[in-house]
Amino acid sequence: MRANKGGFRLGFTLIELLVVIAIIGVLIALLLPAVQKIREAANRTSCLNNLKQISLAAHLYHDNWECFPSGYIYHAANKTKASPRFAHPPPAPSFSLPQGPGWGWASLLLPYLEQDNLAAQINYNLPAESPSMLEQRTMMLRVFTCPSDQDTGVFTVLSFRGANLAQAATNSYAACYGWGDNIATQTDAGNGIFFRNSRVRISDISDGTSDTFLIGERGAFFTQTPWAGVMTGGTARTTPGAPVHVSVIDPAPVMGLARVGRKTLNSPLSEPYDFFTPHPGRGVFAFADGSVRLVGTGTDLEVLQALATRNGGETISSPDF
Repeated sequence: MRANKGGFRLGFTLIELLVVIAIIGVLIALLLPAVQKIREAANRTSCLNNLKQISLAAHLYHDNWECFPSGYIYHAANKTKASPRFAHPPPAPSFSLPQGPGWGWASLLLPYLEQDNLAAQINYNLPAESPSMLEQRTMMLRVFTCPSDQDTGVFTVLSFRGANLAQAATNSYAACYGWGDNIATQTDAGNGIFFRNSRVRISDISDGTSDTFLIGERGAFFTQTPWAGVMTGGTARTTPGAPVHVSVIDPAPVMGLARVGRKTLNSPLSEPYDFFTPHPGRGVFAFADGSVRLVGTGTDLEVLQALATRNGGETISSPDF
């Protein structure tokens, strides 16, 4: 160390410099969790707002059409209109069975989400995977994107054998099919509010609208699915790197629908047909009464199953979740 003629030091020693750097490092380490906590709180608020907009849009749709939108629309080869409100379940489908046109609940809500122009550009009689609908289905929409969700954006929908089927923009949310039955094998028989060609009315929700899931989180970081709907021959797959212990490929109907099965929210054994939140500790769900509430990842499975059904006859209360 050098000193000037008056005895004052001209600079720092190496040890002093290292101490200063260490102190700055400790302060940054203390500050980062607080910053991350604030960011996550802001993201969760944004997600709550998204689902609030979606639930209000669903109610506006109900006001106009006297039912909630279908989980997705399907036209059988010999029909031009949707099947009756509560059709008998069809034979168990394979990965290749037709599901078209496949436009789902999110695309049907576009006019009620201030997306009239986009809705007007969609030909709902064409398959959702139609090449002529590429620009429409790859439009990224903020209302369908949770800011805490990773792997959102335009992705490639794959067939069961891994072939490229179509490109589409992701959805961080899924409509509630119910619980118990398999979405892929009982496509028209959901005991929730949404299934194939569903036309569920508020009067059909005997469990009470405040105790019934409408839409919930299923992040793209867990499984990438299109907001456009369901694509014939397509699949819903576990996203590589998802925080689960299994990697699963589910048939096309799972693209637009999620159910409560026999696993709790964010179980490490979750599959693409499960709800899965990117938020720590609590997921965001829209209920059939238009409210949006947080549901803990530690919520009892029987409570989740009761919330998923529209007419199961269960009795639950908000403290249960």
